[in-house]
Amino acid sequence: KSCKTEQSTFQNDNAKAAFTLAEVLITLGIIGIVAAMTMPTLIQNYQEKATVAKVQKAYSILSQAYLMAVQEHGTIDEWGTTTMNDASSHAIVANKFIPYLKVTKNCVGMSSSDIKKYCSKVYTNPSTHATVKIADGTTVTFRVTNNLCSINLGVSKQLSHICGNINIDINGDALPNTIGKDGFTFRLSKYGIIPAGIQGDAVGMEKYCNITKGWEQSYDGYTNGSACAAWVIYNGNMDYLKCELNWDSGKKSCNE
Repeated sequence: KSCKTEQSTFQNDNAKAAFTLAEVLITLGIIGIVAAMTMPTLIQNYQEKATVAKVQKAYSILSQAYLMAVQEHGTIDEWGTTTMNDASSHAIVANKFIPYLKVTKNCVGMSSSDIKKYCSKVYTNPSTHATVKIADGTTVTFRVTNNLCSINLGVSKQLSHICGNINIDINGDALPNTIGKDGFTFRLSKYGIIPAGIQGDAVGMEKYCNITKGWEQSYDGYTNGSACAAWVIYNGNMDYLKCELNWDSGKKSCNE
């Protein structure tokens, strides 16, 4: 009798501990809601970290390529470029870099339609840009704006000797194709490659990497998003897409 009583008590306790179907469904529903709320944020954070890594990698590759090109050919003002509207100027610069890049598609000298097909749907005019695609899928576009490298965008030696720009798209033609999100700009200086929007850059974050303005909208001749590269490289995040940030604020993320 004692054994039967204990067995009955054990079974009753188990019955009390078991979940009903309704309770299970409610629990799964709550888990689903929490997942739906958190997954987009987790995915976005992962994508941003991947973008940061690719931008930093591109900066390193381009900086090393320029150093090697200078060792062989001298500084850009000695390369024989002319004006920003001369297709040969952009081609000259691209061709000096190409031996030091792992180029998988060379669109320099191609027609606009072929450039759009093989390299870039954004920079398709061979008179104003020269574009290549490198091994990791990044497109790299060269543009000369001053053959004497005398454009002054700041007090530093590098910023006061700007020759042009290098634009990259870290995922080629894949979306979003937006400057500041997957497209980034570097200053092509006589004295090295400088990420656009660096502290002291006259075309700075306050105006041209600003969440309060439309991305890729033009303001005073420059595009919002074009001054974000330095922030990505030196602070390792893209928090300017979530809150208003700049070098003078002292904040390096939205959480500070």
